[in-house]
Amino acid sequence: MKIIDAHTHVFPQYAHLAVKVMDKCGIECGITLEWHDGFGADLKEHIKIFNQYSGRFIVFGNIDFSKINEKGFAKAAAEQMEEDVEAGMRGIKIYKSLGLEYKDGKNKFWRISDERLDPIWAKAAELGIPILIHTADPAAFWQPVNKNNFWNKVLCDEYAWWSYYRKKFPCRDELLAQRNEVIKRHVDTIFICPHVGNRADTLDLAASDLETMPNIYYDLSARIPILGLPGKRSQRTKEFLIQYQDRIIFGTDSIYDDTNISTGIQAQCLYQPGQIAIGDTDPKDKYIETSVEFAKSNIDFLTTDKIQVNPPFNRNKKGFSIKGVNLLSDVSEKICYYNIKKLLKIK
Repeated sequence: MKIIDAHTHVFPQYAHLAVKVMDKCGIECGITLEWHDGFGADLKEHIKIFNQYSGRFIVFGNIDFSKINEKGFAKAAAEQMEEDVEAGMRGIKIYKSLGLEYKDGKNKFWRISDERLDPIWAKAAELGIPILIHTADPAAFWQPVNKNNFWNKVLCDEYAWWSYYRKKFPCRDELLAQRNEVIKRHVDTIFICPHVGNRADTLDLAASDLETMPNIYYDLSARIPILGLPGKRSQRTKEFLIQYQDRIIFGTDSIYDDTNISTGIQAQCLYQPGQIAIGDTDPKDKYIETSVEFAKSNIDFLTTDKIQVNPPFNRNKKGFSIKGVNLLSDVSEKICYYNIKKLLKIK
């Protein structure tokens, strides 16, 4: 089966490691989402490096949101998008910082749906590129970090800042509503909502969004632990994936960056620093090994019915298992390859 990993974050200096992982997993190509600095001269330099690996990488760039409070920000950002597409950029990645971090001069969070940002969304349609927009997070991030919170092994220590519980952040439903307002207002723009649109725990709502907004796609990245919980959850996931097989895209959210390579543990496993010792093993070799294990876990979830006990997703203190949905080959091939190939007009 041909596979395109439509959601990765690869620092250019680690492209060779990502290629080794892709080769071991049968992944033909990876879409790498730039890390906040993907525009202008930096983006051009990164694309130049990725192009050395012919056909293995597609690059999505960013918007320079550090200038969001400057006059004419969106117009200037749209003009930069034109230049970046000419340089080889194939899409835009919008981080959850829009809605959860960027504030205006009055110290209020910028609304995702603020009409002053419309030139950005409209320009993407004009250029024929999709916008991958990460909005909000799982519902658990707004809930108490106790024994009932599925993410309780992550939302602590190093990652405690991911918890929005009783902090002065917009609520999740409000953020998703703002995102949907933008999508409905820009019907000619294609939006990819990663992490099942952050509705992996409420697939009926995820389905409703797909029904009402024909210009959106979901990617599955980093939500297999929820989607694959054995029993009714995994069965509902299978039904959902079959029903919307033309609107779902495979992605792992694998990360290759300076912070995590030295740990030897694929960042998206989300282990706390030092939680797993790698001994005398070369960190880069170990990072390849754990990244392969992580990617294959994602692939196996879609293509087999086996139960993965303690999969490489650090999430819950009790531990958990995931059950594969064992999709028919024509369905899994759409999700893993043909949908994103068609969307990006990949030859």
